[in-house]
Amino acid sequence: MHPYFTGLLSGLVFIVLLGPAFFALLQTSVQKGFKKAVLLAVGISLSDILYVYLALMGVASLLEEKQTRMWLGIIGTIILILYGVYSWFKKPRIYKNEIETKKDLSYLKYVLKGFVLNGLNPFLIVFWVSIIGLVASNYDYSFIQQVYFFAGVLTTILSTDIIKAFLAYRLRAAVTPKKILILNRSVGVILILFGCQMIYFLVDNYVLN
Repeated sequence: MHPYFTGLLSGLVFIVLLGPAFFALLQTSVQKGFKKAVLLAVGISLSDILYVYLALMGVASLLEEKQTRMWLGIIGTIILILYGVYSWFKKPRIYKNEIETKKDLSYLKYVLKGFVLNGLNPFLIVFWVSIIGLVASNYDYSFIQQVYFFAGVLTTILSTDIIKAFLAYRLRAAVTPKKILILNRSVGVILILFGCQMIYFLVDNYVLN
């Protein structure tokens, strides 16, 4: 089987991963609409593409340096906790249609938001470097074949993220202000918990060692 199609199938394994970006994706789809959730998914995918590219080119070894990962983790932790607190206090708002009466600042901010939420997760670096090492040890792929393989994996991840956003968007009709409040606070708590997990990771790996 062509490496790209092998990657497409292998990507299905990763659809059950529930990181902070996943919950932000659902929240955006319900409150801001499908189009903006897709842009968020694109931002998430771009951060994955960046790390896969760096890992394949061997540059990711620089990101594995203790100091680099520590500061990346600190920045990511601060962003996660701040966004979690923001989500907790965010006022309920039901998204009605794809056209807003007021002009949005920029659609680019949703791409950037997805990129930052996903990209500043130190676990992501370890994850992709580990996956690339696993593929290298189990498949006799050339560099070009590895590129095809991971292109397939990333295609599947982006496609499933878009499907998740679409399903959340379709269910918005059953959403009430009270449910929006619960969603916001649930996402807030989850993001803060992810932030606390990252604090534990940082202390365990960089303070105690």
